[in-house]
Formats: sequence, C-alpha cells, structure tokens
Amino acid sequence: MGVYGVGYGLTFEKAVSAIRIKEWFGLLAFECRMDLHRLELTLTRKCNSQCIYCQADAGPWRNQVMDVKDAHKYLSEAVKVADLKSFLVFGGEPMLYPARTIAIFKKAQQLGIPSIDMLTNGTWGKDKKKAGKLAKKLNDAGLNILGISVDAFHLQYIPLEYPRNAAYASVRAGVERVTWNVAVIESISAENHFDKMTAHVLKELEPVGIEAHIHKVAAAGRALQTIPQYFRHTPLDGPCEGETPMENTLTNPQCLTIEPSGSVDICWHLSIGNARQTPLSRIISEYNWQKNPIIQTLAKEGPVGLLKSHRSNAGHFNESAFINKCHLCVEVRKAFNLT
Repeated sequence: MGVYGVGYGLTFEKAVSAIRIKEWFGLLAFECRMDLHRLELTLTRKCNSQCIYCQADAGPWRNQVMDVKDAHKYLSEAVKVADLKSFLVFGGEPMLYPARTIAIFKKAQQLGIPSIDMLTNGTWGKDKKKAGKLAKKLNDAGLNILGISVDAFHLQYIPLEYPRNAAYASVRAGVERVTWNVAVIESISAENHFDKMTAHVLKELEPVGIEAHIHKVAAAGRALQTIPQYFRHTPLDGPCEGETPMENTLTNPQCLTIEPSGSVDICWHLSIGNARQTPLSRIISEYNWQKNPIIQTLAKEGPVGLLKSHRSNAGHFNESAFINKCHLCVEVRKAFNLT
C-alpha cells in the first residue's frame, strides 16, 4: 500500500508523475476561479489637468462619473464573495467630487476593508483651510493610504503649492500613509528632460518629509501618442504574463477595476462583464478564464494569438509598430471589436 498507487506495480517515478498530474489538474481547477483581494473604482475620467503620459486619457472634457449608490453596491457585492484586503478610488481626479469620494470611503470603512486608498493630483490643496477640512473628512471616512501625484507632467498644470498643502493637511489629519506618486520615463536620475524636472520637483518637496513611490510611465493611453520615442520595444510573443498560464494573472485575477460605465476590467480595457447589469458577486464567482475565448487565448498565447486567430481580417497589421504586448493587445481587441 502506498500513496497514489505505490505498492501496486508502479515505480516511484511513475507515482511521483501521478501526483504531479493530480496537482496540475487541481491547480487548473483552482486557477479557473478568482481569488479577489483588491477592488479599484475609476470614479471619473474627468480631470483638471491633461498630463501627456496619462494612461486613462483623462481631461477636462470627460464628464462621466460613478454614482455613489453604484459604488456602494459594488463594494457590498464584492465582500459577499471575496476577502477584500484593499480598496482604491482614482480617476481622472476623484477630488473633483469630494462628497462622492468621501461617501464611498465611508462604505468601505463600514464593510471592514483594511486598506482604503486614493490617488489624487492634490489640486484640492489650493486653499489651505479647505484642504485641512477635506483631509479630516477623508481620514474620518477611513482613508488610510493617500498617493499624491507630483512630477514633471503634473507640474505643467498644477503648481507645487497645491499638492504640498494637500500632503501637509493629510498628515496633520492623521492619514496613516501619505506618499508622492511619481511617474518617470527612465529613472529619477536619468538625463532626459522630464526625469530631470521630476528630480527637481522632488527636491523642492523634500521638506514635507514623506516618501516617494516612483513608477515608470506605461506605454499606454496618451503616452503612446505624445512620447513614443521614450519606450523600448519588447518581444510580442508569448502569454501576457509569466512563463505559463498558471502564472498568468488572467487565470486568477486578484484585482478588478470598475469604470463609471460599470465595466469590470481585469486588465487594460479587458472587460469580463458590467456590474450595472449583472451583480458583481456573480461576475466574480462565475469567472472562468477557460470559458472566455479572448482571455484563454491571451493567457496561453498572448496578443499574437489573438492576431493569428483573426489574420484573415487583419490586413496589413504591422506587428513592428507595437511597443510591447500590452500595446498590441489593446489595438488588436479594438480593431476586431473583441471585448
């Protein structure tokens, strides 16, 4: 007698192979489901700036904004079926609608979500007195992580005084973690014009005494039209992430983003449903990447797989024109209306 047949004519090597096969299929069954830990809400794509690198293509002309009742419903539905550890509200600029933002945070706090996060450009710090009042309301509503965007791109639209005031006010109000959210093209020590200016911005803000979270500008959204010369081309072949589908976040997403329209996205413009039409709890609990032809192809082959499956309609789809897999993926799905 032995584990998985050892003692019944199987060699040890075959027994180990049998165990691995069972583990493989067990993992496949598990990976079909969603192990959600983070929910993100794009409150609006309206913004009082128009940064040249913006992934969301946000700007003053954008008008759609999420209703508080919808946001509350999404939160309540999510916690029914997921152990949410983290919740984010961003935009656009969420503080163009401070009452809505605060009301949404209160709901997340009531539901016991431990990490409540916001990304903002800090323009609400224009008036120090008002900033103090807003920061207190945000803190009281449960906000405990605040990222304030400052860099060369935001500086074109927002005087440093505004985010500086917002940061000081938030620290004084007791917000647990306040950081600068900083976008760079290469690095904070790079010699290109934008990164040199960003380094100067951070130097100016040093007296505030908070950390800077630095991230690279993504080859997405407006950046593809405005600063394409700064992006390095990377291979387009292979799954979207990881060496195999088992390592691909598409197979077991831990984060969802919901747009003002209700679209539930697991990746950039990759929707798995609409939470205004179908309960979010159902979208989460019924998610199975193997039953979605687009996601299955991306998880196994990447965007080149999508292109191959539509090659007869692709015409002169020049793969060399695309910077990376994400760029190709978005454009292929847009060209062939794959949602």
